[in-house]
Amino acid sequence: MKRALSKRAMSNDPSAPNGWWMHHGDAAHTGLATDSSIDSSNVRNLALRHEVLLGGPILSTPAVVDGFVYVGIANNLAVAKQNGGGFFKVCCKSGEVVARYSWAIEADERDTHGFCGMGCTPAVRDGKVVFAAFNGKVYCLSADDLSEQWVVDLRNADPKHGQPVTNVLGVDQGYPPAAGWSSPVVANGRVWLGIGEGENPFMSSFVVCLDLQSGDVKWIYCTNKFEAHRDNAVNELPISAVRDIPGAPFTVFHGKPTTMGCSVWGSIAYSHEFDRIYCPTGNPVPDGALPTVPYSNGVLALDASSGEFRGFRQFPAESSYRSSDIDVDVGGSPTIFRDKGGRLLLSLGCKNGAFMTMCAESLEVIDWTQLLPRYNDGGQIPTVDVHPPAWVDPNAINPTITNRESNETQGENYCGTYSTAAFHPELQRLFMGLGGNNYHPSAPGIDSASTPFIRALHVDGLADAWPLDDGDPRRYVHGRPPLYTLEKESGLALPAVANDVVFMTTSRLALYAFSVHDGRLLWQDLLGGMETGGMNGGYGYCLGPAICGDWVVTGSLMFGASGGSLRIYTLDRECP
Repeated sequence: MKRALSKRAMSNDPSAPNGWWMHHGDAAHTGLATDSSIDSSNVRNLALRHEVLLGGPILSTPAVVDGFVYVGIANNLAVAKQNGGGFFKVCCKSGEVVARYSWAIEADERDTHGFCGMGCTPAVRDGKVVFAAFNGKVYCLSADDLSEQWVVDLRNADPKHGQPVTNVLGVDQGYPPAAGWSSPVVANGRVWLGIGEGENPFMSSFVVCLDLQSGDVKWIYCTNKFEAHRDNAVNELPISAVRDIPGAPFTVFHGKPTTMGCSVWGSIAYSHEFDRIYCPTGNPVPDGALPTVPYSNGVLALDASSGEFRGFRQFPAESSYRSSDIDVDVGGSPTIFRDKGGRLLLSLGCKNGAFMTMCAESLEVIDWTQLLPRYNDGGQIPTVDVHPPAWVDPNAINPTITNRESNETQGENYCGTYSTAAFHPELQRLFMGLGGNNYHPSAPGIDSASTPFIRALHVDGLADAWPLDDGDPRRYVHGRPPLYTLEKESGLALPAVANDVVFMTTSRLALYAFSVHDGRLLWQDLLGGMETGGMNGGYGYCLGPAICGDWVVTGSLMFGASGGSLRIYTLDRECP
């Protein structure tokens, strides 16, 4: 088939590198591999070249540039008591670790999940590799030998780099500290990422812009709206997060913000055309059902150079699968793309199961849909988005709950999406992972009987792009198995597109390749996932493949053994 548009053409960024050089492939997070010859005619020849054990679990999609994998681990078994992280450069051809970097932290500096290392995709650009870690620091290393270039502390004030924020309130009361989950985006010599902690009622959240060469702070924007009648100013900091009153360009807000929380968990997307960044935001503290206080549960647009406010859009209340949905973080990232008319659009998914497209300039909502299935008459499915009432044993496995009970009980939507869309420009299709984590007994992962772990959508109108049957609810005709097959197998991952193939990983610790046209399964590999089976009580993640040329790379977290592995695949040219 005809090759897809290049990333440079799509993003209008002539200096953008080739390869999977940052989160979801590029600064627009298109999930599109443009330099690959992998397609439906040869994907069956994809073969495992190397499996590399790095001494800890991998909680992110790696970056792959110029034949090398850049990846970090969540806990480093080589550090005493696993209190540290590790970062590695691995040769795709040989599987050899050619460079490594590690750091140690104190036990009380872990993130809220107990991780000590990192869980983001690094950004590799201009000879540097940048990533955030769970200790609240941002690291910049040489892409050549992983020698340290600079380190900036975003949890505690770092005067050397012009960083005045000390964001530790509530930690002495047992609440988690600020952590770096957000994958950094790099463009025009600058780095943008989020820092905060949505489960700490005392802690503020921020978007930070750093200079790529020095690590010095260019500007900071607080995502906790200070006053209802106005938008925050750039470099306006809450008094609770500064110990020494900073001078210019910073000012201090002495009041109480309208809300806490609002952390940017996902990676920020960058538009070269508008010189604008789009920041996905999480739930507020205190929390509630939509609508919630700005800037929570939506996307915040800022001028990339100055940090000035450009707009905010929250998911509409009617987009939740149940009106009782709360804690509806936006855990994925925006995707920037052009429709067939040339408009620059933005897509975004939410943990409430909703997915919407917006005008990238105005943030006007163009279309939205609920990714979770309903019966053909529009009725809710009782086993989707289950909210057990208080009288149900919290350890009960898959309790039987009626729609009325779920709708009357506020609770988290464990079945929604944490994914980021992959875009196919020629077909004008978006691909989204569906399903949450798999350790909540009441509703782990996904309702496999009714829900596919990947959705294919037309850009125009967001209707299903793969053929559906006439059942109730309707399901994709092709791709079974694995779709609708293994109980609780979840698409808590990011799909990736190469030509006419879309790759998807799942909580089964499986890597699948489907036809972009109709969803037919073309190839699969199980990464050792039978340990977990993707079922309730299992514990495993593979958060998406990276594609660079004919290399396909995945990282995993699995229960037992060393905690995870790095798998490197390529086309076997000797196969017919």
